[in-house]
Amino acid sequence: MTLELKNIGMIREASVKIDGLTVIAGENDTGKSTLGKILYGLIQSISWASNSHPQEDSNYKNKFTKQINDIFDKQLSSNGEIKFYYEGVDFEYKIIQNSCRDFSISQKFDNNYPKIGRPLLIETPFIWTIHPLLKTIRNLKAHDVVNDIDFEIVPTLKDLYFALTTKRKEEQPFSFNIEGIIGGRFEEDNLSGFIFNKGGEKIKLVNTAMGIKYFGLLQVLENNNYLYNGQVLILDEPEVHLHPKWQLEMAKVIVELVKNGVKIVVNSHSPYMIQALIKYARDENIVDKSNFYLTKKNDDYAIINNVNDKLNKIFELLAKPMNEVYE
Repeated sequence: MTLELKNIGMIREASVKIDGLTVIAGENDTGKSTLGKILYGLIQSISWASNSHPQEDSNYKNKFTKQINDIFDKQLSSNGEIKFYYEGVDFEYKIIQNSCRDFSISQKFDNNYPKIGRPLLIETPFIWTIHPLLKTIRNLKAHDVVNDIDFEIVPTLKDLYFALTTKRKEEQPFSFNIEGIIGGRFEEDNLSGFIFNKGGEKIKLVNTAMGIKYFGLLQVLENNNYLYNGQVLILDEPEVHLHPKWQLEMAKVIVELVKNGVKIVVNSHSPYMIQALIKYARDENIVDKSNFYLTKKNDDYAIINNVNDKLNKIFELLAKPMNEVYE
């Protein structure tokens, strides 16, 4: 699959291939997160379409367009354009002069619409902090206690919460040893939702390190069968809560997932994380499914370029602040 953007948020231009491992490197505020959220919103909408029944709904295309508009409303700039290519379907969405929107797709809305799973986007382990609240709200709604109250939860958190609390029927044929990295397992608890079981000692998540919580997300998603072949997983700066040693461990897990068919987009500004991803991608022979991009900001806009043949440019940019310290 390929995503092309023009005038989307601060991104002036980008063409990104999502084939296995996709790394978007760059400084803060250069469009990395914007690209990840656009990809998430787009695949989410297409996933909704692929699991709907267009023959039974004459207003299907209008609903699909509304789904797109709701997700992209504040992400599009004047004359913005999104193009997405997936399994023979060309998806195109334009906005002209901030109001006139044009949506087109190359394939009819029928049962041949390509199937694509719902994506997952992980920004921080913060969801563990609000998990008990979300569980309480769900229980109250289930018992018709708060049906008249609308709780606004951003789609990324809503989808992630669902995946953490609902087991997918289709089992994934592989597993990886996160327990060996963090020294324990995340387990469901009737009172608090989840606890961290460390050698038999049950630790509340409020007393658990943020790095452990991040790995815990992947551990529970694996247990619930949400890291499957074809799944799109977007990791927004996973290094933020990880010591360099665990950044390397996270890179190993990411490459192992890619080897097993998960399509992963990593936004990162950590030279440790990026260098590890490059090394492990080579060691595990997934270079042909790996693409590295560098996003740079000029004035008030950013351009994202493929640097597969110029990986040193990533490290030149990310090492610049440290070089300035020693000048």
